[in-house]
Amino acid sequence: MAEHDDVSITIDCSFGYESVIGEVTMEVHAGEFIAVTGANGSGKSTLISTIAGECEPREGIVRVVHGEHNVLVDPATPSAAGCVTRIAEPQFFPDLTIGEHIFLLSRKTGISEAELLARTQAWQLDELPNTFPSRLSSGQRQRAHLGMQLAVASPIIVLDEPERHVDSQWVKVLCQQLRQKAQSGSTIIVATHSPDVVTVADWELQL
Repeated sequence: MAEHDDVSITIDCSFGYESVIGEVTMEVHAGEFIAVTGANGSGKSTLISTIAGECEPREGIVRVVHGEHNVLVDPATPSAAGCVTRIAEPQFFPDLTIGEHIFLLSRKTGISEAELLARTQAWQLDELPNTFPSRLSSGQRQRAHLGMQLAVASPIIVLDEPERHVDSQWVKVLCQQLRQKAQSGSTIIVATHSPDVVTVADWELQL
């Protein structure tokens, strides 16, 4: 563990699964919004998983801030639990409606259902309360997933191609929501192919 000022993530590592895909050295500060770009296979998703602690660096370190204790911790260790929210492919309980998912999220987080619906208003989840995930289009499932995850996200949020499945209208909503999160102090790192997301980010990391 190391003390920090406003650094929320520090990365100095090579990353990959069976072999090294790439190397990154950077510090990310609270409130920064970074777009990670590159061709398919360049390692965007692997880097996101490494920052989230789901994939160990091949060499070097990744550290994320633990807000309560104001120290930098290894995201793969129990002490980092809850420090990073990773948002990737949507996952739902197939036998529960979207409204029931919101109820469970309320019970888990202690945030009222009314507050969760307010936080997800931009995603129009109030249109889907009695609908099962299997009855939704891929775009509807994606925006329901994004809305609920962003509503309860930790101060460090990493996203893997969140624009997948949604049309240009919802990409604009995504950009607005991520920009607002960053302005409120959250650290955002997004692996993306969307020029719109890159445009609203503070800077671009090309792999």
